[in-house]
Amino acid sequence: MIRKSLFGPYNQYTISNDVLEVSVITLGATVVSLKYLGQECAVCYKTPEDALAGHGFLFKSVGRYANRIGGAAFTLEGTRYELPANENQNQLHGGPNSYDKRVWTAEVLSDEKVKFSVFSPDGDNGYPGNLTMTVAFSVSGGTLRIDFGGVTDKTTVFAPTTHPYFNLDGSDSVLDAALQIHAAGHLDVDSELIPTGKILPCEDRFDFSSSRRITYDFDDCFVTPEEHACTLTMGKRKMEVWTDFPAIQVYTGAKLPAPYHANQGIAIEPEFYPDSPNHAEFPSTVLKPGEEFAKYVEYRFS
Repeated sequence: MIRKSLFGPYNQYTISNDVLEVSVITLGATVVSLKYLGQECAVCYKTPEDALAGHGFLFKSVGRYANRIGGAAFTLEGTRYELPANENQNQLHGGPNSYDKRVWTAEVLSDEKVKFSVFSPDGDNGYPGNLTMTVAFSVSGGTLRIDFGGVTDKTTVFAPTTHPYFNLDGSDSVLDAALQIHAAGHLDVDSELIPTGKILPCEDRFDFSSSRRITYDFDDCFVTPEEHACTLTMGKRKMEVWTDFPAIQVYTGAKLPAPYHANQGIAIEPEFYPDSPNHAEFPSTVLKPGEEFAKYVEYRFS
């Protein structure tokens, strides 16, 4: 079932069944509520003003490039593209005033699915090509599925994500949660979290090969070759993350303004490797005319 309502000045679409209820607004194609068996499982914006400010990117849809591009520049087909930096000398999550702060167009596709789309013109935040990005939200049983799409009229780079923070049982700190990651390694990064190009083994505090408590803060990219990327457990609740993106970013310790305090949620973002356009050895994020981008993530609650 789908209900349409308002979240301040923005249209809100609520998709629900007997166990799962998800509300998404047109600003940033942002999830503002995710309830499993009536319990809120995500840290979401409580007001339209907070959603517009966008601190922490709480469950926003991110593009054109999720995570970081080092030096806010890359070379594609012999042309160097300079991007506006918005985190030190680097670009983060597509740049300033990017897709997460824009009003998307919504289309109800079925009783269980709503698709959101946004148009990004050639040169937008420094990227080449007119690009249309789509994000479709659907529910089935205890599963929220998000399908990412994109088409361009000029060769570009495209690496979208969703940026959710999860708290499955209302705990005061996600450092009490348990996490298992099916990882083949994690990316080595410099002091500004830009990859060096090395993939390191998941040892010591990065070893989540079996479920264990999160005892450190993380802002790290794990290489996940299996579609079952990870499992988060909090109390009696469990969430599995399934995706065909090649990696997930795990982020804790977010410094969010009140009432969104630090350690209230753990971000698990499906993604391509950060700074891929500057690393030929990383999975390619190039999207060409005539191609249709298609990736998915499922959050399965039980």
